[in-house]
Amino acid sequence: MKSIFITGTDTDVGKTCVTASIARLLNEKNVDVGVMKPFASGVDTNSDGISDDVRVLMEYSGVSDAVDLVNPYFFDIPSSPFDASRQLNVEIDLSKIYDSFKELSEKHDLVLVEGIGGILTPILNNFFLVDLIRKLNLDALIVANSKTGTVNHTLLTYDTCNRMEIPINGFIINQITNDGYSLDNLSNQIKQLTSKQVLTTVPYIDSFSYENYFNEFKKSVTLSELGFENS
Repeated sequence: MKSIFITGTDTDVGKTCVTASIARLLNEKNVDVGVMKPFASGVDTNSDGISDDVRVLMEYSGVSDAVDLVNPYFFDIPSSPFDASRQLNVEIDLSKIYDSFKELSEKHDLVLVEGIGGILTPILNNFFLVDLIRKLNLDALIVANSKTGTVNHTLLTYDTCNRMEIPINGFIINQITNDGYSLDNLSNQIKQLTSKQVLTTVPYIDSFSYENYFNEFKKSVTLSELGFENS
C-alpha cells in the first residue's frame, strides 16, 4: 500500500476529519498506519504545544510516535507557514519535513499526510504546498466542501495538481453547511469537469463530533474505493 497526501480546496473543508477517518478504518483492519501533518497552525486549546488537528490524527490512528515527528512545525497563530514563520521568527527547514516523513515511512506500512489550507498555501517564498506534495512523491486525495464557489476552488486545485504532474486519487466532499450545492449536484459537476471520481460524500452533521463524522464516513466508502486495494 502506498502513502497518500490529503489536501483540500481551502481551509476548514474537513481534511482532518477525512484523514482521521481513513486512519481509523485502516487501523481497524490491522494496517500499521502512520499519520503526519508537516505544518499546523491555529490556537492551541489545550496549551500543551500540540495542534488540535494533530491530537485527533494521533488518537484515531493509534500511533505512539513523537509529536514533533508527526508534526514538525506548529505555529500557534492562524496563518500560513510562510506568514506565521515570519511573524514568530521561526526558520523553516524543509529537510526536517523530509527526514520525518522518511522515518515515519520506515516505521509504518503507509503514512497519511495531511496538508494545511489549500494547494497553494505558501510554505516559503516560491515554495508552496503543491511543491511539498511533489517532493514527497505522493498521490493526492482532494477534500472539498459544498459551499457555493467550491467548483472554482476544486478546478483550480485539480489544474494545479495536473500541471505539477501529481496523480489525483479522487475527491471527497464534506457538506459542512446546509447552504450551497446539494451533494448530488456537486458530485456530478466535479465528475463531468474533471473526469475523476468523487469517492464519497459526507452529509451535514447537526451535532458534529469526530466520532459522528467517522460513523457517517464509514457508511459510504470502502478502503478499496479510497485506493487501498489490499485492505
